[in-house]
Amino acid sequence: MKKIIITVIITFIVSIVASSVPGYLFYSPHQIELNSLFPNAVPAIPDFSFMILGALFFMVFTVVVFDKMGVNNLKSGAITGIWFGLLLFSFFDFTLMGLFNIITLEFALIDIAVSGVMGCIQGAVIGWSLGKF
Repeated sequence: MKKIIITVIITFIVSIVASSVPGYLFYSPHQIELNSLFPNAVPAIPDFSFMILGALFFMVFTVVVFDKMGVNNLKSGAITGIWFGLLLFSFFDFTLMGLFNIITLEFALIDIAVSGVMGCIQGAVIGWSLGKF
């Protein structure tokens, strides 16, 4: 249990730092654009309290799954993180496209690619931490 908690904390911190670049360059401009189109549905500034809570649940889920899969080093974590991020966010983005007409295919594909990169970073950290602790 100790290694799970330590890994969640480390991965959570690294994820916040690493996601600041795509957040600033890609997601923020899109958020502002959606706000101008749908001001009653999409806030100009997201509610970070819900985003942090969701990210924390996602980190716990990912760490537990990677631990159960036997991921315990940087390389296996990075590889697992790539396909995990790509598949999970492919599901998420294409489901959103089927339910709502507010995201484009271009946005979904970029989001999936960014999620693959983020998955690689998160997976590497998870693998390293699970192997170390």
